[in-house]
Amino acid sequence: MLQLAQVGREDVVYDLGSGDGRILIAAVKEFGAKKAIGYETNEDFYQASLSEIKHQDLQEKITVIKGDLFKADISEASVIALYLSPEAIKLVTPKLEKEANYGTRIVSRGFEINKWQPIKVKNLTYSTGNPSRPIYLYTIPESLK
Repeated sequence: MLQLAQVGREDVVYDLGSGDGRILIAAVKEFGAKKAIGYETNEDFYQASLSEIKHQDLQEKITVIKGDLFKADISEASVIALYLSPEAIKLVTPKLEKEANYGTRIVSRGFEINKWQPIKVKNLTYSTGNPSRPIYLYTIPESLK
C-alpha cells in the first residue's frame, strides 16, 4: 500500500482503522514518513499497536488515537490508508471528499471507492500463488476543493 502511494520523507500518513499499527510502523521505518497517525476503535488492536510502537521506540513519530475514524481530523494527511469494508468506505468517502486536501493520496486495500477513478491498481498474489485483493490508489482532485 505504502509503496503504491510512494510514501516518502515529507509525508504525513494516516491510517483510518489502523489495527495493530503495522502500516503506521512501516510508513515511518521503511518509507521514512515524517509522521504517522492512526485511528482505531478496537481496544485490543489499539493496545497492541501502542505496545509495538513503544517496543520499537517510535512514539516520537507515531500517534495512535483510540477513536472513531469518522471524527478524525485528516487535514494534515498527505497519504491516507484504508483497509475497510465496502460499507465503511461508502460512509467515509464524503469525509475524504470534504476534508482531505487537494493532492492527498488515498490508498485502499481490497475495495474501490465508488464514483472515483483510481490512478493505479496493483494486483498482488499470496506466496501460495492465489490472488489477494487489489490495492487502489487515488488522489483528491482539485475539483473537490
